[in-house]
Amino acid sequence: MCQWKIVFVVILALFTTGCSSKKLPLLPLKMLVEVRPDPSANNGQSFWMVIKEVDENEFADDTYEAIESIVTSDTWGPDVLMVCAVVPGQRHRVTTTRPTYRHAGFYFLFTNPHEYWKFLKRQPVSSKFTLHIEPYKASVTPLGSTF
Repeated sequence: MCQWKIVFVVILALFTTGCSSKKLPLLPLKMLVEVRPDPSANNGQSFWMVIKEVDENEFADDTYEAIESIVTSDTWGPDVLMVCAVVPGQRHRVTTTRPTYRHAGFYFLFTNPHEYWKFLKRQPVSSKFTLHIEPYKASVTPLGSTF
């Protein structure tokens, strides 16, 4: 009889501690982007970069004017991950939430936009990469060990 009481108390203790423990909320995945603008990017003039979570249709439909309105807006929609200024020739790192299901759209508000004013980083979006911004276009490589 004593053994049954001990087993019952142990089971009860396991059950109550397992059910009462709080589970920590999941943290959003982060994305570290090392921005490397060429000194001649945008003819040496600073410009805005917008990062959005998008699907391919949204990305194709996004206009320069729509992205420009994000920069001038007081509030951003939940799909806007980051808005930051870029100074040609000055490297910097930005950290933002990484899209989990949709793609990451990078938009560059160049003074004189060409056809490559936006860039789509398709899934899977890596957590660390280098964004090279050349005169009027961008490319991505895995983040190197040096800055």
